[in-house]
Amino acid sequence: MSEHGEGRDAWEDHIRQRVKEELRRRMRAVRKGLPRAARAERSRRIAERVSALDAFANAATVAGFLAIKGEVNLAPLYEALAARGGRLALPRVDLEEGAIVLHAHRAGDPLEESGFGVPEPIASAERVALDEVDLVLVPGLAFDPRGFRIGYGKGYYDQLLPTLPRARRVAVGYDFQLVAEVPNLPHDEAVDLIVTDARVIEVEGR
Repeated sequence: MSEHGEGRDAWEDHIRQRVKEELRRRMRAVRKGLPRAARAERSRRIAERVSALDAFANAATVAGFLAIKGEVNLAPLYEALAARGGRLALPRVDLEEGAIVLHAHRAGDPLEESGFGVPEPIASAERVALDEVDLVLVPGLAFDPRGFRIGYGKGYYDQLLPTLPRARRVAVGYDFQLVAEVPNLPHDEAVDLIVTDARVIEVEGR
């Protein structure tokens, strides 16, 4: 590629990053304004839709997350998983490794708050092998029908997803978080399914 072409691509990536930052800011504000009761009802619907997926029903190990800052609360889904003998893995950011590490979690297990304000399993909790995860639930601020998403900008899930060789990738969010197109960058990882309180979207080509 010519030097001129490389410059043009770099400029396009710069613009896409700026648009992502604006979408991130706007969606944070919209989600923050969602009343607590509405958030609970929408979360319930999302949990029901995920529980109806074959990918969830057949999963022995599910990697999930704990809700922060108005995210979808999937606690009922985790209860259903435990009731049928499934295993829940929760993320912990390992600052030494600079990546997410997955730890087994059961109701009542201790949690601690990370430097980002996220409740995480303690470091000594049982680790879950990446190739044992059958389904991974992915949070985000915005999603598009192609399976791309906008997170909080740290890139941890874009690093994690390629390391889960057998896991179905299921993004969960409120229906208003769907946008026509997320300005994805080369390092962004797409998901297989998007589940909202109103629909399930299967990503074409995944």
